[in-house]
Amino acid sequence: MSTFKNTSKYFNGGFYGALILIVIMYMLKFIDLAGDPGFVSIYKNSFGSDNGFLTHLLASLLFAVSGGIWGVIFKFVPDPTIWKGTLFGLLPSLWLWVVVVPMMGGEFFNGFATKGILLPILFNCVIWGSFLGWFSTKQRA
Repeated sequence: MSTFKNTSKYFNGGFYGALILIVIMYMLKFIDLAGDPGFVSIYKNSFGSDNGFLTHLLASLLFAVSGGIWGVIFKFVPDPTIWKGTLFGLLPSLWLWVVVVPMMGGEFFNGFATKGILLPILFNCVIWGSFLGWFSTKQRA
């Protein structure tokens, strides 16, 4: 039972970190610094529909759950720290660049466009990864 409890803490860290990203991405959209979050486009491409608010809600939920799943994978990093979480954030970035974007019809590594490289690093490493590392450290104590 303690293994499941420990796993849920990592899931929660990844899930909460993704919720932080969702809030940030929608704030950027609200103040006209960005369009729809990327996970909304991925949802639309995957499921072929746009039901307005429902699409955004389901895309956000799936994004948060995927953050939780990445958090569970982070469980296998020994002695988690904020820095290890930040570095771990490169894995979901690589997954995005090498698998997700090409599956959606884009180029590997977002065509090496500056925005296509830096935004995943900012979101996955600096924000999500460092939060996951911090959360995991606090849960261990």
